[in-house]
Amino acid sequence: MIKKFLISLYDIDSTQNLARDLIKKDYIQKYDMVTITAKKQYAGRGQRTNSWSSEKGGLYITIIRKTDENNFKKINNLSIQIADIISNILSKKCSIKTIIKPPNDIYAETQNGYKKISGILIETIPYKNIRWILIGIGINFQNKIPDCLKEKATNIYSLTSKYYKISYFIQEIEKELSNINI
Repeated sequence: MIKKFLISLYDIDSTQNLARDLIKKDYIQKYDMVTITAKKQYAGRGQRTNSWSSEKGGLYITIIRKTDENNFKKINNLSIQIADIISNILSKKCSIKTIIKPPNDIYAETQNGYKKISGILIETIPYKNIRWILIGIGINFQNKIPDCLKEKATNIYSLTSKYYKISYFIQEIEKELSNINI
């Protein structure tokens, strides 16, 4: 049985930053999986110091898993595995056709081609003989897409004209990530 802990926030600079702080302050050592969600991030991050637009209405989540160094070396293509999970959930729940742009982006089919709907950021922290894996996921639900990104990004509402409960997606993501052998 996996010991889990959930932290839900209204807003924060970055769920990834909070995850790092919790690890370094020894607050979460007794848990196998910790989930941090926020309704809004004001300093969301993507790969290579890119920012992630994180307005209210999107899903911003970091799931922390831990493993030992030997098992960590056996983990292959974790980003692609997680992208597959997100893609399958979007297809099953929202009937959205997606493609994965390796290593960490998910694009949804729109009337004007494919546009980014989700991004994944994986970071690892070796700390006290444990390898901590921070799995950051952003999904555009009904958040406003900034004008400068409208040609490149979309959200679920724009594609389906439906509002979905973000909590369902959090539960599905947690369930699927519990099944990954980390």
